[in-house]
Amino acid sequence: SGTLCETLLMVQAYLANVIYPNKHEDEQYKYTNDGHLLTTETYVGASVEALESGVFRSDIPCRFKIVPETIQFLIDNIDRILHQSIEVEEKLSIDLVENIAEIKEDIIQRLQHLKNVPNRLENPNIYHLDVGAMYPNIILTNRLQPSAIVNSTICAQCDLNRPNARCQRKMDWIWRGTYVPATRNELQRIQLQLENERFSFNGQLVEKRSFADSSKKGTNAGRKNILKSHDP
Repeated sequence: SGTLCETLLMVQAYLANVIYPNKHEDEQYKYTNDGHLLTTETYVGASVEALESGVFRSDIPCRFKIVPETIQFLIDNIDRILHQSIEVEEKLSIDLVENIAEIKEDIIQRLQHLKNVPNRLENPNIYHLDVGAMYPNIILTNRLQPSAIVNSTICAQCDLNRPNARCQRKMDWIWRGTYVPATRNELQRIQLQLENERFSFNGQLVEKRSFADSSKKGTNAGRKNILKSHDP
């Protein structure tokens, strides 16, 4: 359900010309410590409290309070932000964008308008579907500090460090994954065999192609399906 919500939000954001982050792509192949191919993995545990569930529509006016200092920070760093978006995330040369000056000026004008009128009542281009069961709710409900930001070294230096501090609340998480029974060597032999065989893609019975001739996404999905069906 989370993937479906994410896909719907990305589609609506694209139609409404709203910026959204790139979808995270997992590694092509992940293995267990003893060499088995992982097909799925997730974490289960903790408890969720839905803070505000429901569908929030874009045709209902909402009140927004913009922080002018944050908008000014974006204006001051517009060149670095454009470089990050174009060259780092999209992996394109900024020289290929012929109207980069016009784009930059348009963004600055929009940001300046937000800064000049920080208290706003308008119909937002936001489609938000909150099913009340996502990991951000777990973080908010339990007031957790992500381990990527706070670690044991930082906690040891904190003046508020106490044994019963709520920010140090430990939660029980269990990793859950499904894997292919075949060993790594067996999987490598199967992959080599697949390179020499030809298959029908998308239900096409006339033309058969090798995995190398199909798209990367289709290749990985097809290989995983065949590897999952292998019984050593």
